[in-house]
Amino acid sequence: MCYTASMRPGRTKTTSFSLNDATMKNLKALAARRHDGNVSALLAEVAAREAKFAAAEAFFERYGVPPLGDEAIERIEKEWRGESPSKEVRRRRAA
Repeated sequence: MCYTASMRPGRTKTTSFSLNDATMKNLKALAARRHDGNVSALLAEVAAREAKFAAAEAFFERYGVPPLGDEAIERIEKEWRGESPSKEVRRRRAA
């Protein structure tokens, strides 16, 4: 999600967050890379993504799809990082 016209002043609400220095530094760095330094746009993107995750979780729960286990999550994260699966995983898939 990108910074859009719907984010203009007058269409937003002001709020405040209490964050530690490290978290604020990370937010500002992410905002600099993704939203020309606009922390509000970054937080709006994160909030929209979390709303989609919540909707997906509700969908899965409604239709009885079990949550992913730690092993499955680790395997997916390795795939995202471009790491090859372990030999055990390869054998199980082939069998």
